[in-house]
Amino acid sequence: MLGTFLSSLTKIVIGAYPYWRYSKPSKKQRIYFANHSSHLDTMAIWSSLDARLRKLTRPVAAKDYWGKGGIRGIIAHNALNVVLIERSGDRQSDPLQPLYEALEQGDSLIIFPEGTRRYEAEPAKFKSGLYHLSRRYPNVEYIPVYLDNTRRSLPKGALLPLPLSCVVTFGAPLSIDLEESKEDFLIRARQAVVDLSLPDPIEENKIAEKVMSSQQALSSESVSPMVIQAVEINHSSSSHHKSVEGEDNV
Repeated sequence: MLGTFLSSLTKIVIGAYPYWRYSKPSKKQRIYFANHSSHLDTMAIWSSLDARLRKLTRPVAAKDYWGKGGIRGIIAHNALNVVLIERSGDRQSDPLQPLYEALEQGDSLIIFPEGTRRYEAEPAKFKSGLYHLSRRYPNVEYIPVYLDNTRRSLPKGALLPLPLSCVVTFGAPLSIDLEESKEDFLIRARQAVVDLSLPDPIEENKIAEKVMSSQQALSSESVSPMVIQAVEINHSSSSHHKSVEGEDNV
């Protein structure tokens, strides 16, 4: 009940619109990994999944922040069923052990490989946790996710979110090569997230084809050259708008 309420509230405030750009919703066991710039990031991804997938998917969160009880503890345990991890400690135990246990139970996870929030649009260098998970669970799907606008809606240090529209873009499953070095894997995983912030060339081509088709139809019907010119101007404005959006995201 609380989870449904928080999901609905998130959608009202920031939209959390899912954009399945190169993958589709699936009940397959997955690890969603994303850029991290706001406390809204977890809720944005989790709320963008449908109710069926939310039951299978557990965010991973820092124990020192979300494990203290109070409202945070209620949200973490009762609503999101988070997997809590230690960010610091004696290093005598594997900090990824709670993730291993969740994956062994068949759960999917939401993780942020940067390890902490930052304001920049592009993610920082990834830490090694994602690599170790991929070595141990190569059959799980690793889905890159790019979040826009959450950093503007609720940046680090802010208390209340601004009602800005946020899109959650899902990419293609990352291929796993067990022979790949840790450094190369982490660079490739980070780039998969960055690429989702860029305009989609396939969608751009589709728009161009539609415009060309419209122009041909107008020509065949002997429509006034002024109308055709209006369509061309329209397309030019649309392309410029997309270009500006792309620059802003990067």
